[in-house]
Amino acid sequence: MPFQYWLRSISGEDRPRASRAFGKRFRTRRPGNTPGFYMWRNYRVLFGLLFGSVAYAADPPEGLHTPSRDSMHVLERFDYPDHIGKLPNTWEGRTVWRRRVGKKDLYYTVQTEDDDFFLRASTTGKAINIGRKAGVNLRIFNRLRWRWRALKLPRGGNEKIEDKNDSAAAVRLVFHGGMIPKTLKYVWSATLPVGTETESPLNSRTKVVVLESGASELGKWVWEEVDAYEDYKRLFGGEPRPVKFLAVITDSDNTRSPVIADYDDFAFLIGPPDTIKTAPPDSEETQEQ
Repeated sequence: MPFQYWLRSISGEDRPRASRAFGKRFRTRRPGNTPGFYMWRNYRVLFGLLFGSVAYAADPPEGLHTPSRDSMHVLERFDYPDHIGKLPNTWEGRTVWRRRVGKKDLYYTVQTEDDDFFLRASTTGKAINIGRKAGVNLRIFNRLRWRWRALKLPRGGNEKIEDKNDSAAAVRLVFHGGMIPKTLKYVWSATLPVGTETESPLNSRTKVVVLESGASELGKWVWEEVDAYEDYKRLFGGEPRPVKFLAVITDSDNTRSPVIADYDDFAFLIGPPDTIKTAPPDSEETQEQ
């Protein structure tokens, strides 16, 4: 089964966490036999109560909806100080979602800049997806937020054309169900205009939405927030099954040109009350496979 052996749960248990805003790093530990552990743990709880609103290394733009902490599920911040130059164990590579890729063949690594950790993808001529478990119900957490930065674009990349189908950066939501699952793919395209909606030339069950285009924002961190629930309903019809994996891909196997992009701060949000929908009781899509 896909991603059967992923090593961490969605909660990120036992992985390093950081408060980048205060320049100090606190790591989770397993309980030991010393009383000092419990004092340390209580300190972490107090710190969280005082500063729990700090969720990102940089604040999202004012125009983005920012819910209270209990309305946000932070899936990934890449706070892995012990994995600089490597891919975290929570992530795994795949080609076409079937064949597992060994870590020596992957071109995604954790990097750091100004006390911030993020994921970098850098390749020439390769196309490998990496992903991690999500297990998120879009009927509840209907919005997805993240930030990304394109540094080099695939020359002439065009997500509508099979032999030019390369993206500087792309974020995928892979849903439960079937050997070829439905996928929403949000891309930073080299050539297609913002707002373009199409489907993959290789797979009609992958719907593509262009959020950024070209080099006007090259080298800058750009925040994105999408209503993934409404995007699914508009592009596929019906109600979505849970998001099984969140994945990213930066590729240039068609254009054979160098491409570099960064990713960070993935979170699922409960949108404002008037954007939250519930599935009909007898909806076929409400039954998870």
